[in-house]
Amino acid sequence: MKLLKPYLNFKFVAIFVAYVVLAFLSLSIAYLLRFDFQIPDNFIEGRNSAYIWFIGTQIAFLFAFGQFDAVFSQFRLPDLFRLFFSLLLSSLYVLFLWYIYNGDGVPPRSVVITNLLLYFVMISGMRIFLRIYSGENFINWLSGIKEYDYVAIIGAGEVGAVIGADLLSKQRTLGIKPIVYLDDSDAKVGRLLNGIPVVDTVDALEKVVLRYQIKKVIIAFPSAPSKRIQRVAETARSLGLDVDIVPALTDLVSGRATATQIRPIELEDLLGRDPVDLNFENIRKMLVGHRVLVTGAGGSIGKELVAQILEHDPESLLCIDKSELAIFDLNFSLLENHSLKSRVQTRILDITQSNYLRHHVSEFKPTIIFHAAAHKHVNLMEDQPEEALRNNFFASIKLMELASELSVERFIFISTDKAINPTSVMGVSKRLTEIAMQKIQAREANRTKFMAVRFGNVLGSSGSVINIFRAQIAKGGPLTVTDPEVTRYFMTVTEAIGLVLESATQGVGGEIFVLDMGEPIKIAELARQMIALSGFKENIDIDIEFTGLKAGEKLYEEVQHFNEVHALTTHPRIFKFVANNKCPITLESIEAQLLESARSHKASQIKEMIKSLVEEYTPSK
Repeated sequence: MKLLKPYLNFKFVAIFVAYVVLAFLSLSIAYLLRFDFQIPDNFIEGRNSAYIWFIGTQIAFLFAFGQFDAVFSQFRLPDLFRLFFSLLLSSLYVLFLWYIYNGDGVPPRSVVITNLLLYFVMISGMRIFLRIYSGENFINWLSGIKEYDYVAIIGAGEVGAVIGADLLSKQRTLGIKPIVYLDDSDAKVGRLLNGIPVVDTVDALEKVVLRYQIKKVIIAFPSAPSKRIQRVAETARSLGLDVDIVPALTDLVSGRATATQIRPIELEDLLGRDPVDLNFENIRKMLVGHRVLVTGAGGSIGKELVAQILEHDPESLLCIDKSELAIFDLNFSLLENHSLKSRVQTRILDITQSNYLRHHVSEFKPTIIFHAAAHKHVNLMEDQPEEALRNNFFASIKLMELASELSVERFIFISTDKAINPTSVMGVSKRLTEIAMQKIQAREANRTKFMAVRFGNVLGSSGSVINIFRAQIAKGGPLTVTDPEVTRYFMTVTEAIGLVLESATQGVGGEIFVLDMGEPIKIAELARQMIALSGFKENIDIDIEFTGLKAGEKLYEEVQHFNEVHALTTHPRIFKFVANNKCPITLESIEAQLLESARSHKASQIKEMIKSLVEEYTPSK
């Protein structure tokens, strides 16, 4: 009785009855067609007995091939093949019986073949009907009455095909229905994809929207340049359409997202650049089987470092951050369901606590260290240069010296473009750490390869101007920009960390790498894009206000020191800078002078001392 229990339910009984009724009809029609609707008396008895054993045979084969367990709201090509194969085998079995018994008591061969085709068509038709009915109201489907918001999918490639199939299966739940594709390839126009026509090229979007009453577009060509995506998005928004997009190509390739995870288009999609071509083989050789330490692991940079390092099979990974909330979020959002979770340790730890740091690092015995922990907010550090030095400079030195003492193989220091001709305390604290790194590298007893990697602002990071704009838009504005001409370099976090890992494979010790950050972007233009993406209009719904530059800020970020030489590397997006001036003061002397000035707790006095040590530093007033 327990074995039968799963099948004693309404669904199973309904399917069983439907299959039996259809089998009865198909066999009856097959006999009528065979004898031109005049069945001889000597065949009637054979037909009546076949109703029992022949139909029973077909039902048994359908059951064996899982046709009673199928999800009837889904019916695709593999399901069609399985259905036909089960009916074909049952028919071949009956034909085998016909030859064994010389046709005695077995339906004629033509009846068997006709029944196979009829029964297959009947069940397929029923399954297709049920799929249509489950996807939308059937009366509306027959009449053409619109019940859904119509969607145009931009891109008729593999990703577009997946999106179309997924939306068709979920249209009743989502309330949207894909009805057209558009594609840049003229060769695809006029073809069908998932039964949906490719009606025109992408440039004809406005015409297609009016013709088909489109309410939403989904951009489904993740490999397209960001400028192309931006043009399509701007056109769609100007037509009053909602715009969604598939995940970025880097996320699809890495497996961190699937094509069906569509989401509203964001600023990062419009400002992102072409995918980075990385030497994954070298990165994997560097990381596989190694014990890796990441400081600042709960921040935007640190979390992405953790995610990408785990893709390369490290032996173990220690994640350090002084924020309890950041470590909790790291565990919850990334590590909790990760396949390598057992290899990862997390610690709530302030890197300025040198004894506690020494205990955990010595116990873990890392072979590679990525040092991302730092105070990074320019304005906040201007009034607290002592704190910036304590966290960004002195703590970094202690960690570097510990790495050298433990003979760590590689130490990668995450620097910033604000270390270039710095005007801020935050920027110069990073520059001082670069200088210290090169002095530690030059020590005779050192066996560690130290290197620094500089790059600009990361889109969407904590404290990013983008997050500030989002919060200001949520409050109804205004959006505050310091100056109409202020520009900054931006990178996506995935791009930046991929290039950091690539840089780490190239370093032999003492290098300062700088990443190609593309073209600078005006912050005022960012604000306008954010307003448009949120569905508002500038100076009508939300204003932009200019407030003036804050302490420590530059109008334009720079890419090179006035006293540095630009050198190429093996990667076109990574450069190496070599300083011409070799700071003659020892690291011990630098530390002593900075500690002495810090005891005054006076920002101006500390800045003057830093100025005497870093000639390119210009303190803000």
